[in-house]
Amino acid sequence: MYKGFRVKALLICFVWVVYNAVSLQSTRFSKVVTDFETNPVSQRSASIVGTKQIKNENCVKPANAKSHIICETLPFQKPACRNNTEGLVPNIVHYVWIGNGTLEYYHYISILSVATNHKPDKMIFHINDVVPQGELWFNLVAQIPCLEVSYLQAPTQIYGNRISDTLTQTDVARFQILLKYGGIYLDSDVIVLKSLDPLRQYPFTMGFNGVRSFSMCMFSLSSSRIPVGAGAILSTPNAKFLAEILNGYKNLTKIRNGAAFFSCHRPRSLALRRKDLPIHIEETSMQRPNMWADGKSVDLSNFDISNNYMLHIHPRSNVELLSKWRANQIRIHDSTYTAAARAALFGTQDLVFLREEAFRATDRKTPIPTKLYLYNETRRKKQDRPPNLLLKLPSRVV
Repeated sequence: MYKGFRVKALLICFVWVVYNAVSLQSTRFSKVVTDFETNPVSQRSASIVGTKQIKNENCVKPANAKSHIICETLPFQKPACRNNTEGLVPNIVHYVWIGNGTLEYYHYISILSVATNHKPDKMIFHINDVVPQGELWFNLVAQIPCLEVSYLQAPTQIYGNRISDTLTQTDVARFQILLKYGGIYLDSDVIVLKSLDPLRQYPFTMGFNGVRSFSMCMFSLSSSRIPVGAGAILSTPNAKFLAEILNGYKNLTKIRNGAAFFSCHRPRSLALRRKDLPIHIEETSMQRPNMWADGKSVDLSNFDISNNYMLHIHPRSNVELLSKWRANQIRIHDSTYTAAARAALFGTQDLVFLREEAFRATDRKTPIPTKLYLYNETRRKKQDRPPNLLLKLPSRVV
């Protein structure tokens, strides 16, 4: 009898604990939902610095939230195109796709981001064989009204020098396309975070990679060999700087690791030595962060990209494990890559929770700032330096 009484008492205690837990959770949920229903977006506090307030009555930012929002449904941005003739650089975005590869989800995010965050006049996919494989390509065609396909003959020689590797063919193709038409070239793993119009005011723009970056650039860790990255370029037609880069291919067979030299080292050398050539170099907003310059890959890190124009995923292998993720996983995962992906999909780097998940909504971890530094190979330590000591590459228009 005593044993039966003890079992009943334990059962009553268990039920009481469960009831109180459910009641507490329900109270928390009701508070957030009430806040959601009684405070329209226009009355909420602005988003954290560097992110974009969702212009959608579907979502709100709770009063105590710093970097998350709560939505009725996922607030997908609508891709769009526009006719914008302001600026020196044509508002046309070029991609080069050589071969018959499959379009992965991070490619999809990259291309979509141009239409959601920059809104070009036209997006041209230059292909030498077939369009990218997979259903995601056809999704893009259906979503982006100004996406076009143009066939190109993959370069097999330049200035009499034979080209056989895909990397050099892609480099030469992008330079020749920009020299002829001008516009914006992007690798298919560059996620655009905001309008590139401010950069279109310069005749030629590239991004600084960081001392230890190997993005298309295999080089020694000497601090004097600071490359720029060819994964994102803005250029006017017949740009003088671009013409000089292509002239260097006359010596293609004489240069070891020519692909890296002509796409990264030659631009750096020209920027330092040819003061008559107009160029603008972005220090951290186009090619940083990256795992070699910043020590962590974009899938595992949480860098501050609030002031970036774009995030270049290099190497792409960093996000291969995440390539199967879709919007439902990306919206609540906190990393540099997923923050950029949310900016492309939803127009905000904040975490996105649905209304029924409001009780467990959390903020992002504090992002790590991207630093400029020199790397001392002998001492193996980072030395913080002012930007003017690290890079003497001012914007100049000739």
